Amino acid sequence: MLATRFVIASTHDNLTALTTLIRDAKCEEIRLFASPMDEIGNGANLATDGIDTNYPLVAALATYNIPGITKVHVVFDGVFLTAARAPRIREVQIMLNEAMASGKAGFGVVRVPFTSAMSPQAAATAMLKIPTHVLEPDSRAKYFAMLSTLPEPI
Repeated sequence: MLATRFVIASTHDNLTALTTLIRDAKCEEIRLFASPMDEIGNGANLATDGIDTNYPLVAALATYNIPGITKVHVVFDGVFLTAARAPRIREVQIMLNEAMASGKAGFGVVRVPFTSAMSPQAAATAMLKIPTHVLEPDSRAKYFAMLSTLPEPI
């Protein structure tokens, strides 16, 4: 399995990188996840997952097809995006809008463990083991509720 990890930048840059990949025709699938609500026993790494007031975090796995080579899994994890506080919710909404419009997105039906301390291959393997549900208008609220105690603004 080929896997790589997106290098975390600002939340704006993180959002731009993921939405650009979602829109790319060579991106076959996007799996979205919510991290645990706390770090205790869930493998959080302070250096890469930040402080627990930002939890849960958004994590994602993009499956990208490089023609003539193979599929590559791109892992987005750590302090990537969060909807734990109101100022960051808009970024998550933009990501969800793009993911839904793509028709190739799903979300983990259970929380993904913190994966930022794992190798990209191990993180991708952990994410691929989690069952997903299609992200669509009727299921979006369920995924958003995994990310925030705040309701998604309309």
